[in-house]
Amino acid sequence: MPKNWNISVGSPVLTQGMSFFVRYRKKTEQIWTNFLPNPTTNSFTITNLDDKADYELEISTICQSGDVSLPIYYTDSITKPSIIIRWEDNQGNEDRICTQSSCNFIIEILKNDPDNTATLIKVLKTTDNGITWTDFITNQIGNSFPHSISSVGTNKYKAIVVDSFGNQYESNVLSYKRSEAITVEENPNVHISIYKPDKGSHFIGQLKFFGLIANTADGSNIVKVELYVKFRAIGINAWFERTETHIVANPQPSILLNRQFVYGFRDNSKYIGTRDWNGADNVNVQLKIYTSSGEVKIVPPVAVAFPWFSDYNQAIL
Repeated sequence: MPKNWNISVGSPVLTQGMSFFVRYRKKTEQIWTNFLPNPTTNSFTITNLDDKADYELEISTICQSGDVSLPIYYTDSITKPSIIIRWEDNQGNEDRICTQSSCNFIIEILKNDPDNTATLIKVLKTTDNGITWTDFITNQIGNSFPHSISSVGTNKYKAIVVDSFGNQYESNVLSYKRSEAITVEENPNVHISIYKPDKGSHFIGQLKFFGLIANTADGSNIVKVELYVKFRAIGINAWFERTETHIVANPQPSILLNRQFVYGFRDNSKYIGTRDWNGADNVNVQLKIYTSSGEVKIVPPVAVAFPWFSDYNQAIL
């Protein structure tokens, strides 16, 4: 983006009828550009300069008589301020992952401003991977600030230093991610077994899930898994809804779990239809995993099947 260069000449102080003759150029070029109109005050601004180039400036005084002095002011363009941010605890800038319910940290700000032109430092944060940056601190005071992350997702931070010419220079970006407390490596399959003990009735023999693999990221233990099943038996327009609970006998951070919830023969509370089995609709099946730290994760199954059997013993295998 273009930069502005504010010039302030200490001496001589211009009086009525006096002005400066000013010209400037990039250090890498031979041709000078005249700054017009001639300034009649000791402070003026050259605008729309290339922010990637260094400039030099030559100023002569035009007296009331019209005489022009030798150049009295000749200087390189200013050294741009710069800024970096880093983690205070290790002076690093690595991406971090929070494996607890909450992580606290301090970000340190290092500003380099040899010409003392920086007027403002602000801190920006994004939670959508840089699509939108919002002001987190509009006027940073001091060389560090504390923050924390407790929600699942990624926070990214950067600082911006603004100089007296209105130019902005960005720092590097620091990233802190809070992972989900529960990670599911394999989603389970769910079977809702149907059996027909006689020619006029259908019952549910069992609910079963298998192939669930999960672990925690915060070191807590998995203590409980719930299976929720709801559907409409089309044949008799009847709803079935049930929550079954598996308590982990030996709670641990990782589980590989298969579980059957077997119902008794001709259990009237599991009666779902007469005549032929016409299937189910409005099927809603999910599992919930609970940890000792209070985290809960809802897990959808890979697939839900309604295997049909003519024999009860086969339905509960």
